[in-house]
Amino acid sequence: MILKRLTIKNFGKIHEKTLELSPGINVLYGENESGKTTTHTFVRSMLYGITRQRGRAAKNDIYARYEPWENPANYGGTIWFESQGKNYRLTRNFYKENQTAELLCEDDGELMSVENGDLDKILGNVSEAVYDNTVSVAQLKSVTGADLAKELENYMASYQGTGDSSVDLGRAMQMLKMSRKGFSVQQEKRRREVQKEQEKLSAKMEYLSQELNELKTRQSKVAEKEENLQIKPGDDSALELIEEKLKSVQNKKLGLTIAVLIAVAVGLVGVFGRTRSTDMLSRVGLDLCMILAVGVIIYYFSARRKLVRELTRQKKLKARWLSQQEKLKWNRETLQEAYEEKRTDFTNLQNEYREYESETYLPAPEDTEIQALDLAMDTIQAISGNIHRQLGRRLRQRTSRILKEITGGRYQEVFMDKDLHLTVNTPERSIPAERLSRGTMEQVYFALRMASGDLLCGQNIFPVILDDIFGMYDEDRLTSVLHWLESQNRQVIISTCNKREMQILDKEGIPYQKLTL
Repeated sequence: MILKRLTIKNFGKIHEKTLELSPGINVLYGENESGKTTTHTFVRSMLYGITRQRGRAAKNDIYARYEPWENPANYGGTIWFESQGKNYRLTRNFYKENQTAELLCEDDGELMSVENGDLDKILGNVSEAVYDNTVSVAQLKSVTGADLAKELENYMASYQGTGDSSVDLGRAMQMLKMSRKGFSVQQEKRRREVQKEQEKLSAKMEYLSQELNELKTRQSKVAEKEENLQIKPGDDSALELIEEKLKSVQNKKLGLTIAVLIAVAVGLVGVFGRTRSTDMLSRVGLDLCMILAVGVIIYYFSARRKLVRELTRQKKLKARWLSQQEKLKWNRETLQEAYEEKRTDFTNLQNEYREYESETYLPAPEDTEIQALDLAMDTIQAISGNIHRQLGRRLRQRTSRILKEITGGRYQEVFMDKDLHLTVNTPERSIPAERLSRGTMEQVYFALRMASGDLLCGQNIFPVILDDIFGMYDEDRLTSVLHWLESQNRQVIISTCNKREMQILDKEGIPYQKLTL
């Protein structure tokens, strides 16, 4: 990839500025605060866009730092670049109210889509993170030698755990984790639903159990009342006893009626006999019969009232007994029916509860998916670990080769032990990173970044953008690095506030193009 022209419409402090770039070395010269870092940020933003932060972070994100004060609606610009033998024009407006991106292939006039990933394909799917950590190189910020050595160790350790292939694996791993999280949420939701249903069923069963116990108690009371209606001891029922008393009263009433009829008959005989009899003794006997008949009749009416009352009482007693018996029978049958119904409901709830219990032991679809995802993640982790080891070895080899070339063979190898301690090997001895000079550590850092770019950017060779990184280089180190950059036959953009780079390039006869801000 070669950047041909930059037109910065309105970005940060730069307005309406056009820079023509050459395929080789370009020196972007300017005083401090003239816009060199702004230009580098513009290039990155054009290639990858600007992602806005949220909340408080948005107040100091890239968008906010470089948003122009004047005419913010024209926040952006245009770059022209060549990639894989084709020429492209990319125009962006970063204004938050009207973000636009237009990608045009100038060779065939095809208007391409940034949103649909056409630009990513042209860039070889090199991510913004890889771009920032490889070909776009800023000066190390650490001041002390120990801090700088630690920064180098952290940088190299991170690249032993990431890389071109692991980026895809990382994305795959992230997607699997997201999928697993989704299934885990479903699994937890299902578990809670089952638990909730079981709790509902338990509450219903407890309530039904109480109702069954209450029905049992009521059935016992009904049975007790039914038993109390019977005569104890004996086998005859209370109804039979009432029937016997009723029959006895009726028999007494019948007997009394017969006796009265006889007495009436006797009395009538006495009356008629007395009128016709002249015998004194006979008339006395007939008077006694009449008196007896009258006494019997009087007794009849007196006894009859008692018998009628007793008969009425016995009939009422029978009716009341039959009513109680019928009521108790109805209660017993109703309670038994209700008990059977509740018992059936209770059994059904028990079966349903057991079904939910069995579901907790049987693997659900979510469980199967989670197991499959865990297996996939374990497999990817194993593959990724192998790739990481291979990448770490390749990174050390490539870094060592570049370091050897830019130091004239003085430092031949860079390696890291199991404790992530960085060591540089010379023909005579190995030197821990913390014992190296600041200039040498800067060289190691440069070699490491260039090696990372070679490995992670693949076949798509990006321009190397160096943002004022040679401040700690002496003249020999800087000369060696500039010669190495020339030998790579790739586009290089060096931003600097010093003229030393251009003086050495002129002295060494290395061609370059000067750009002034």
